Parts: sequence; C-alpha cells; structure tokens
Amino acid sequence: KTIQAWFMADLGEVFVSYSWDSEEHTKAVLALSNRLRGDGIDCVLDQYEVSPPEGWPRWMDRKIASAGLALVVCTENYLARINGEGAPDKGLGVKWEGGIIYQHLYNQGANNSKFVPVLMKASDKRFIPVPLQGASYFVVDTEEGYQRLYTRLLGRPPAEKPPLGKLAPMPWK
Repeated sequence: KTIQAWFMADLGEVFVSYSWDSEEHTKAVLALSNRLRGDGIDCVLDQYEVSPPEGWPRWMDRKIASAGLALVVCTENYLARINGEGAPDKGLGVKWEGGIIYQHLYNQGANNSKFVPVLMKASDKRFIPVPLQGASYFVVDTEEGYQRLYTRLLGRPPAEKPPLGKLAPMPWK
C-alpha cells in the first residue's frame, strides 16, 4: 500500500460547511467539491443528498463528527450566520453547523486538527471565524491556491525536509 493510499484511507470523508449565499456561490462550492472528489478526496456536501432519513441536523452532526477534516468556506454571510446575526429563520444549517464546529473546538481544548478555512477569494479573509483564525487558510481562486489546499488535505508539507547530515568536524588548533 502506498503512503498516499494509506493516508487517504486514514483521512476518510471531508465535510464541506458553507452558506448558500447565492446561486453562483453554491455552484462554486459544488465545483470545488466535485474537483476534490475527482482528485480522490471523498467530499461530503449537502448538495449530494436529497433528504437524509435522520433529518438534516443529525446528518450534519454525524458527518462532521466522522469526517477526517472539514472545510469551512468562509464568506461574510457565513460568518454572520455563525455569529447568530441576520434573520432568525434564515441559514439554519450554517447556524447549526457553526454550533457543532465551535463545540468540537471547545471539546478539543481549542486545538484545531479538523477544521480548514477555505476562501473563494482573498478578500474574504476577514470573514474567518475567530476560533479558526489561527489555522492556515486556503484561497482557492487560482490553480496554485487549489493545489495548496489539495496538498494540505493529503497532509503534505509545502517543502520536503531533507535528511539530517553529519556534524562537521571541529577544526583542531
């Protein structure tokens, strides 16, 4: 078994949390998820579901809990809903997911090994939720940005660490 096959088996599913800001944004999130799936990442997205038998709240809770990683697609609307702002009857899915995400971070003592901030454009950086601001974030509006996210999902660092060499001998006097 290759290292990549081992890691991918270990990664499992990748949950995608986002807000339905607009039809364009929803399609962009779907396109990102589809591309990741095409590249071997098992993304879980509500758009792939019709109506989970356990209902959306339990489905979200179960999928976030079982995911190896969760992508958090940060936008102004996403942050507002996570923070409980806006109409009380709008964006209930994001509000629910936000509560689950915050609870996971709380339970882990604020250590974040699961939630990956993703930006569709660099200007959305200011909309990363506070508990995720210390994590590396990924802007996926370019091929380079997508590749950075992809290597993060695979657990590959940006540079390969060379083997440690031998210490140079001390000069004798």
